[in-house]
Amino acid sequence: MKRMGSVLILTFVLIALLSGCVYQMPNGGSSPSAILTNNPTLATESATNPSQEPKGYTEQTQEAITRAVALVAPAVVFIDTKFQPEQGGFSFPDVPYFSPGPSQPQEGQGSGVIVDGNNGYILTNNHVVQNALEIKVTLPDGRTFTGKVLGSYPISDIAVVKIEGTNLPEAKMGDTTNLRVGSWAIAIGNPYGFENTVTVGVVSAFNRTLSSPETGRPLQDLIQTDAAINPGNSGGALVNISGEVIGINTAIMPYAQGMGFAVDINAAKSIFSDLVQLGRVVRPWLGITYTKVTDQIAKDLNLTEITGVVVLEVIGDSPAAKAGLQKDDVIQTINGEKLTKMEVLRQIIKAKKVGDDVTLQVWRSGKVLNLTLTLQEMPAELP
Repeated sequence: MKRMGSVLILTFVLIALLSGCVYQMPNGGSSPSAILTNNPTLATESATNPSQEPKGYTEQTQEAITRAVALVAPAVVFIDTKFQPEQGGFSFPDVPYFSPGPSQPQEGQGSGVIVDGNNGYILTNNHVVQNALEIKVTLPDGRTFTGKVLGSYPISDIAVVKIEGTNLPEAKMGDTTNLRVGSWAIAIGNPYGFENTVTVGVVSAFNRTLSSPETGRPLQDLIQTDAAINPGNSGGALVNISGEVIGINTAIMPYAQGMGFAVDINAAKSIFSDLVQLGRVVRPWLGITYTKVTDQIAKDLNLTEITGVVVLEVIGDSPAAKAGLQKDDVIQTINGEKLTKMEVLRQIIKAKKVGDDVTLQVWRSGKVLNLTLTLQEMPAELP
């Protein structure tokens, strides 16, 4: 049985955030679905690059897209794997595989992007190479190499594969700081084994957060696009019209039309740097799951103001646990900044370093408390 394509298919409902990570959990027997959180964050008009604004599929636009593909496509590789399925559960979302006992290795296929030709570093998805016993990398020019996983970060579904070769093509990683909804998006990958397939759409939204059905953990910093993404596109490139990689294709929404997702390249670059230089990803961690305060939550907790986030769980031996944060506490501010949106807490923690202190103003049973927490490194395996 082949793990064809290994595109994550999202089937869970969001309920909480974990110190910058969102958890989604089964929705009590509802039909498979996923709720997207965080409205798209629009860049300012002054930061817009007019060349990235779709203005109709004109001959000029077609030329620009063709040039962009020519710049990136040579560096988008085909990844074949032999992997050991998980026992007693599912292997990967594309091809469910249940193993009551020892099983034979299976085959999988996906994509990757060479982002450092000198060192042979390839960005791909963790779920493309997870549990891989063998990795074969094929370039569009026909050359094949044996790949080795240099490091991975399942929380963001990113992995780095290394190959040994010379004169390797390389794709330029872009910068999504000023990315705009509606700008052109070009997906390049190997859907269903059809090598170097190109599809075109737009950036539908960004700063999306969804759950991985494989782990139940969050996938964050996602770009949503209507450029067609299919099994086999995972690990491939999402490209802007200037020929720069803006995302690593990772997921699709089941039963939807034109809803694909890619890990934002700015997040992927940070992960890539940590994996190459440190061998692991270092991220600050609070150690809680939480959700926004709603009208009903405010009523249940007798809150007078519908703002902040409510703590759903405090993970043992975490900074939150050590500081005395408790379930049902309502975090109103962090470092004096009011949590008018749930995303504010995550963004502030994300900008901090391990070892930094943060101060939380917490409402608990009618009392206001001030707690100071020292951020720890997020564990490689979350509870």
